[in-house]
Amino acid sequence: MSDSLLFKYAVNTGKMISMEFISKGDYYPEQAWGSEGQIYPSLMGTALLGLYKKTNNVLFLDGVKAIIESNIQKQMPSGGWALSLGATANGVKFKVSENIKNLTSGIEDLPPTSAALRLMSDYQVLTGDKKYESKLKLGHNFMMSFWNNDEELFEEMLDEAALKLRAKPKNYQIYSYQYLKSVSNIYPEIKGKLPILYKTIKKIFLEMDADTYPLLYSLYACLIIQSEKKTEFVTANIKSKIEGELVFNSRFKIENKPGVYGHHDGLRGICLDEGHLRNSIGLAMVLKFYDTYTDDGDYLNSELYSQLESWILSMYFDNRFFEFEDLKTGEKLGVGTPGQFLPIWLALGVI
Repeated sequence: MSDSLLFKYAVNTGKMISMEFISKGDYYPEQAWGSEGQIYPSLMGTALLGLYKKTNNVLFLDGVKAIIESNIQKQMPSGGWALSLGATANGVKFKVSENIKNLTSGIEDLPPTSAALRLMSDYQVLTGDKKYESKLKLGHNFMMSFWNNDEELFEEMLDEAALKLRAKPKNYQIYSYQYLKSVSNIYPEIKGKLPILYKTIKKIFLEMDADTYPLLYSLYACLIIQSEKKTEFVTANIKSKIEGELVFNSRFKIENKPGVYGHHDGLRGICLDEGHLRNSIGLAMVLKFYDTYTDDGDYLNSELYSQLESWILSMYFDNRFFEFEDLKTGEKLGVGTPGQFLPIWLALGVI
């Protein structure tokens, strides 16, 4: 697969999503793998901001602003955001009850709050537009009230019942780090916390194991590779995980479907009868980041990377990507938000 074809697909998808947010104020997929939550619009926004930086097409910037303005409408008086599972779509596989919808809509949550603040911060840093700074500051002050100096991370906001929706809640600290790194460009007094939280990020990564949700495992690896490039930690610790349980010998690898990986979610556990675009993209990103930042070319020229790319491309149809393949029927299903922003991240080489 050529990178140019993936980039073309990414641009088409970004245009479609931008127009959805501009015209409707949100994305309402007719079918999604899992329940759409409030973290997704902000992650989609980071993808659109990346496309704007790459192409200078103002449509993408207008899409970002539409997402930020939609987020602001959902910001709680505290400054935080609820997860709000199922607000724009429920899932065909990861489906939540009315009780879960209610449980996740009335209390702030760390990942969607982190992601929303990061998007506003990234937008302001890039454009110099301070239109949203009052809302950013409100959310920033709220976030910082959850900083735990002893634990060297941000404390969770949800109660235990809601946290069970995630296989391992601590793994989502990556979004807090991305927020902190971005907003430190606006509030430089918090820069001292960055190396502290980064140390926690590396610790969490080293604690990940063969059962860890592959996309998050991959995003941690990509963040560390991007931050350190060719350090001993990258060429030893991360490379050994790539060669082992993370990529080449992953327990999620579907042996009879080249380039296809299963999933691990908080409600159903490990699922190997579904091929998940999000996880194949995550692993392709790890290989791409490793070769890009260490000047190595082995992984991008590997058979596995070619298989990952081929399957990812096969999931594209009519300006959007399917999220998963039912391995029992061969049917490709789901056009939820993760299936749209992750291919853009891969095409741009960003997280």
